[in-house]
Amino acid sequence: IGSSVCGGFDNTASGYWSSVSGGYTNTASGTYSSVSGGAGNTASNWYSSVSGGDRNEAYGGHSSVSGGRNNTAYGNESSVSGGRFNTASGLSSSVSGGYRSEASGSFSSVSGGDDNTAIGQFSSVSGGAGNTASNWFSSVSGGRNNTADGTWSSVSGGKNSTASGQYSSVSGGSNRSASGIYNWAAGSLSESN
Repeated sequence: IGSSVCGGFDNTASGYWSSVSGGYTNTASGTYSSVSGGAGNTASNWYSSVSGGDRNEAYGGHSSVSGGRNNTAYGNESSVSGGRFNTASGLSSSVSGGYRSEASGSFSSVSGGDDNTAIGQFSSVSGGAGNTASNWFSSVSGGRNNTADGTWSSVSGGKNSTASGQYSSVSGGSNRSASGIYNWAAGSLSESN
């Protein structure tokens, strides 16, 4: 009912009031879903959308994928802006770009980089590679193979460092650890309570 395909090749708009504007082998199967272009893209839930790119999927209600390749927005109100092989699976989660990153916590975000993961609710990873923010309000700003495990914990950069205590922080350096509440470590310096 009320669906439309405006152009392109082998496109399908099967959801109520869905639309495909162009490209090829695109599918809009959700109610009020849309695919604007690209190839092999799918928008399959209420108000979901894919703007372009290649083999992107918007599965969650009100989810969106703006472009890139092989990106997936599973969570309701989730979004992936670009990059490759990125996944936003948490409620209102987002991945802005990069490669093989995932935002699985509710309201979590990954801004870019490679193989980064935001698992905790309201957690964030801004960039770098192989970084993980796994607890509520935890964050990793960059670097490589860093982990923010504690609630409200943070790692600003460096490599192979972990902030596991509540409100703990690591500002940089290599192989640093802040494991207690309010602990901090920076390069060769550390403080604990």
